[in-house]
Amino acid sequence: MANFENAKRRLALAGGFALAVTAGPALAVVAVPSVATIAVCPPGQTVNPATGGCEMQPAAGPQGVLPQVQGIPCTGANTGQCIGLQQEQQAPVVQPRSTVSP
Repeated sequence: MANFENAKRRLALAGGFALAVTAGPALAVVAVPSVATIAVCPPGQTVNPATGGCEMQPAAGPQGVLPQVQGIPCTGANTGQCIGLQQEQQAPVVQPRSTVSP
């Protein structure tokens, strides 16, 4: 009789694990928001595919021209390159002024 009880417990435990494994993907499908619900953004914003939220579009200069650094347009896809080029540019040297009062 003890072996029969242990077999019942093992079967119930295995069934619980099987149910949890099969229910996981079903819950993930229900928990993920659909694209149709996140695709509506106000004018001037676009959907971020990573977060599903709305983000501002890159700012364009006058007449839709993108900002440039040393002739290279900064589109957002090359942000690291634009930052590096901006850091390489020589800033004007400012001489510190100091006075001594008696």
